[in-house]
Amino acid sequence: MENNIKVSGTWNGELTFGEENGPDLQNKKKNFRLVIEEDDGDIRGECTDTGGTGVIPEPASINGFLDEDMISFIKMYPAFYIIDPKGEIKLIAEKEPPEFNFSGYYNAETDAFEGDWHVVFEIRQLTFGFAEYALSGTWCMKRES
Repeated sequence: MENNIKVSGTWNGELTFGEENGPDLQNKKKNFRLVIEEDDGDIRGECTDTGGTGVIPEPASINGFLDEDMISFIKMYPAFYIIDPKGEIKLIAEKEPPEFNFSGYYNAETDAFEGDWHVVFEIRQLTFGFAEYALSGTWCMKRES
């Protein structure tokens, strides 16, 4: 993978919950700080939620790639958390954490990435399996100066 963007370093970002998330979460925002290490297009790092709606108390790992001006990574927390209807975070110890998928593009004028994110997870046991629940929206991050 060839790229000229130096992505290693610290980035501050914000994700926005999309309208399909219902009125309780729609347009709510969560801030994060992402420390990235890049090696020949492969990226890894750690992401810490810093404020807003749905802040998880533990940092998440980041693994993905950078190809030219496109970035794609999976953000994974060490445990399974949900946002309850009151907007509070609840730990569900017996479930595996889901993968949050991020993809976006670099804008050289703003020195920032922008894109979309989504996550799908099983939340409720039904008679024959689990009900899936999805969250999605947009995100952006700018290099820390």
